[in-house]
Amino acid sequence: MYDEPDQPEPRPRSFPKADFNPDRQKTTRQGRRLQRIREEIERNRTEGPAIPTWILALALVVIVGGFAAIVIFSDG
Repeated sequence: MYDEPDQPEPRPRSFPKADFNPDRQKTTRQGRRLQRIREEIERNRTEGPAIPTWILALALVVIVGGFAAIVIFSDG
């Protein structure tokens, strides 16, 4: 018969090294971005909204009501 050629040695798969230590500061661009996101989330949780929600809701009602009044009472 015929001889099959030798197969090359299988190379082990190389997986990216992940650093899951949150105490160690990361120097990569992605690490700095994640750190900024964490800081912003923490800031948002502690400070609260700049404008109270009821004022935003009232402004929305005034805008929608004004638009509805224009549509309803327009001479068109």
